[in-house]
Order: sequence, then C-alpha cells, then structure tokens
Amino acid sequence: MKIGVSLTVLFFAVLTYAQDNPVFQDANALVRETQRVISVIPGQKIDTAYFRTLFLPTAHFSVVGQENGEYMQETMSLDEFLLTLTDDYYTMGYHEEGMGEIVEEYNGMAQVIQSFEGKDSEGETGKGVGSYQLIYANGRWWIANMVWTMSANDGKDIPAKYLRNK
Repeated sequence: MKIGVSLTVLFFAVLTYAQDNPVFQDANALVRETQRVISVIPGQKIDTAYFRTLFLPTAHFSVVGQENGEYMQETMSLDEFLLTLTDDYYTMGYHEEGMGEIVEEYNGMAQVIQSFEGKDSEGETGKGVGSYQLIYANGRWWIANMVWTMSANDGKDIPAKYLRNK
C-alpha cells in the first residue's frame, strides 16, 4: 500500500513540475531538450531518469537507413533506448544540435521534423533528420515516438526545407 501511495505522489509531483516547466509547454522546446540531455562531456553520464520524463512510457525509437541498397530499420522501446544511452559511446562525450526544423501542431498533437548534427568523442560528425510525434496530455507535451535517419553524404542530401529554422 505504501508503495502505491508513494508512486501516486511521485506521479503528481512530476506532472506539477512539468506543468510549471516551459520545456514541457512547447513541442519544439521539448525536442531540443532531448538533444540537450544527450549532449555530455567525457566522463559525464546522461540523466536517463530525466530523459525518461520527456517521453510517454510507451514511446518507440526507430532508426531507418539503407544497407546494400535496401531500406532497413531497427525499433526499440523506451527502456531499450535508455540502455543505449549508457553505452561508452555516450559516456566518452557526445554533442547533438538541431540545424533546422518544421513544426506542425493541431488539436493536441504535433510533428517536429528536424535536421541535426552529432559529434562524438573522436570528433566524428554525422548529420541526419529526425521525426518526433508528440501529444499534449495532462497539462504538458510528451514525445510519443521518434524516428531518425542519417545522411549518406554529410548532410548534402538533406532537403533544404528541413535546414531552415522557424
């Protein structure tokens, strides 16, 4: 019984915090917050507990790309994705930043398509496009799903409409 009460109190505390935090009140700001959280200096750990609060518990993460000329995809649950964020690839330092985005919003749902650039601890960079689907519920925005793909030629193939900032 005490655990149930504690979880209920925690849930309402998170909701209250989210309603007061401007990041959760703007779909595009919430997308940018994901990049802020996964951008870490070497030795720093990603705050996976906080990262979890940005997403619906049922969120899915899919990466799409080509292999041998055919499109392939890999999809993970929130828990599976959080495990990847604890990998040495991230703890050795990683930075990701949006380059431009298109935000479409209607009646409690939003779609953010964003071009981005990431840089790892070895100085390797990659550019790509991510698609975020969001819903507004319980007084805040939640990311419901995330799909992304990487550019094959350093971003030169990314459509110009995804490179402009609104």
